[in-house]
Amino acid sequence: MSAEGAVRPPADAAAYGVPSYRDLNVLRWLTGFGVSLLGDQVYFVALAWAAVQSTGARGTGLVLAVGSVPRLVLLLVGGAFVDRWGARRLMLGSDMLRGAVMAAAALIIATSSPSLLVLVSVAVVFGVVDAMFLPAVGALPQRLVAAEELARLQGMRMLVQRAAIVVGAPLGGATVAAFGVAAAFAVNAVSFGVSVLALASVRLRPNPHLAGGAEQRNHALLTDVRDGLRVVRRSALLRTALLTAAVSELGFSGPINVGVPLLVRDRGWQAAGVGLIIGGFGAGAALAALALVVIGRLPRTGLAYAVLSLAMAAALAGIGYGPSRLWAVTAAVLLGAGGGVASAILLALVQAYTPAAYLGRAFSLSSLASFGGIPVSYAMTGFAVDALDPRAAFAGGAALAACGGLISLLTPALRRAELPDRKRPGRHPPGRE
Repeated sequence: MSAEGAVRPPADAAAYGVPSYRDLNVLRWLTGFGVSLLGDQVYFVALAWAAVQSTGARGTGLVLAVGSVPRLVLLLVGGAFVDRWGARRLMLGSDMLRGAVMAAAALIIATSSPSLLVLVSVAVVFGVVDAMFLPAVGALPQRLVAAEELARLQGMRMLVQRAAIVVGAPLGGATVAAFGVAAAFAVNAVSFGVSVLALASVRLRPNPHLAGGAEQRNHALLTDVRDGLRVVRRSALLRTALLTAAVSELGFSGPINVGVPLLVRDRGWQAAGVGLIIGGFGAGAALAALALVVIGRLPRTGLAYAVLSLAMAAALAGIGYGPSRLWAVTAAVLLGAGGGVASAILLALVQAYTPAAYLGRAFSLSSLASFGGIPVSYAMTGFAVDALDPRAAFAGGAALAACGGLISLLTPALRRAELPDRKRPGRHPPGRE
């Protein structure tokens, strides 16, 4: 395929600035985003421990489950709100609301025992806020950097996410152990305050196409949701990207999170094997993110995504069918590396090719594609292991992931998609797909 045959987003007159890792504005956004994620990790640990201590096994399951329901149910509405009111405004509002809820919960728990009602209320509020926060996080990068820098920014974002998980969960556990749940919630409230200060200082690139005026807000919210669905449905690139993301997540999440412990038990690799395989996956993803920050973009971006998806399917099968623990760990590293790059460049393509007025709704669909299939994948993995053996779960997951790669490969709009190259600024057709 010639470079002229590639599908590219339009050039940006202000596209050729400094790399994202040297942009103080981007670093301020990542600081706010990272501190917010750190608070999330502290929150999850503290909430789970408070539920275990106060409500028992059933109560803990209820508390942790109710937070996911409003997030999934309200994601599409959240995306419409982001497009009406702006991504930064929704991120700031989300963090301020969560900080206030954490402060109130800390005060209540410090003065009385945490009741099931209090914990469920906190979980529900966080679930509702996540339905606004997730689309806002997806929509904002297009307002921060030019399309040439989107893949690099996604790599930086992935590194921040990994760091928040590595640091946040132990920090939450240590705070709860040393000072109690109320103190952990108070620390969380402070973290959201710091995030608000960092996000408030972020400057956004001008965007005359952003929907958000009074006329747009007068539309019925469900009309906005339908408009977003229609935009994605009419774009071969966007609908294929979201379809492949959903199919791949369906194939990967169950085998990795449910299948690995069952595989390790079946193969007699001891409990350390679970940590090594999952840790290898995380290490591979982190290394891939770092490499993407350095490289900045991959040529023939859509084709690279399709090839990486097929390679990830092979790596997933390698975990299940590997002859030794070392083989499985190596396959997990490769799977994490491929998944890290593929996820970042797919998000960058969606950001680059989605009209600015619909970014929130597009990323609410993206989040729904990522999270919606996880419970199904977990159940499918459990059934496959019970009916056959752990290897069958990895074979089925690899087959689903390969289907996602083949769909990408056979869809010209995605296969030919390119992110712009700052070294060749003139090679852009006049409009979006």
